[in-house]
Amino acid sequence: MEKGASPGDSLLERALREYGPQARWPSLKEKMGRVKVVYTDLDGTMMGPGGCFFRNLGGGYTLRPARALVEALRRGVDVVPVSGRSARQLREDARLLGLRNYIAELGVELVYDLGEEVVLNTGGLEGACGDLYRAIMDSGAVDFLLQAHKGRLEFHTPWSNYRDCTPIFRGLVDLAEVNGVLEERYPGLELVDNGVIPRSYPGLEVSEVRAYHLVPKGVSKEKAVAEDMRRRGFRRREAVAVGDSEADLAQSEVVGVFFLVRNGLLGNPHLEPRIAVTPNVVVTEGFLNEGWAEALELAVLED
Repeated sequence: MEKGASPGDSLLERALREYGPQARWPSLKEKMGRVKVVYTDLDGTMMGPGGCFFRNLGGGYTLRPARALVEALRRGVDVVPVSGRSARQLREDARLLGLRNYIAELGVELVYDLGEEVVLNTGGLEGACGDLYRAIMDSGAVDFLLQAHKGRLEFHTPWSNYRDCTPIFRGLVDLAEVNGVLEERYPGLELVDNGVIPRSYPGLEVSEVRAYHLVPKGVSKEKAVAEDMRRRGFRRREAVAVGDSEADLAQSEVVGVFFLVRNGLLGNPHLEPRIAVTPNVVVTEGFLNEGWAEALELAVLED
């Protein structure tokens, strides 16, 4: 390793060499048909710092993501946000970006035509979305998690105040340990890691901050994507996905190609062994929204 380099630098360099576009995309491209749908995470993926579509990693303004989005839409490609955000939040995001369909709360809600049709996936917990939120809150699991992990887990305010279906937290916990306890005490529920939040909070005593969602078992981004593909007749070779977290990476099981934006590997280095044995995953050269634009340029816009 060069003087002044960090393990993260070495990881990203190796990732580009072994899993980047030049290494993996040419052979994957041959197997793909015309891409008709792009499933995309928002925070840390389609959006730049602070959730801004027009700012890049360095804080400068960029039109590259906008150009990629506009050209994809002109070609008739359906760009579908798949996010931990609530449907209420995503409706405004989609409207501003010229999108019509989206998947909310990590796969609980499949929303079509800006809410004209909503399909619920509540996993092992039956009922309407509002009933699902009340059922989770009334189960005692939320109070247990907050009490057991004081200083390490808290509500992700203010966004946690606008949830329709599932609670959202921020902090840093041992996910396997937490889910083991949930399985014993609150079967049917699990905590899902939805990626790094690149800032600190005074109420947390942790080395990094991650977003967590408490969801019913049987709910996930990849299952929601698979259901949407089934409902609308998309074949695997016609679908790609872009994301930055472990919850996003699982979509590689159902789409033709999954693009992991480069910051996703930096924030989740434990994913490298999984990427190594998952040949339809491509790590982008770009970070955040510029990595997202790169994915569309390769999969949709490259002639």
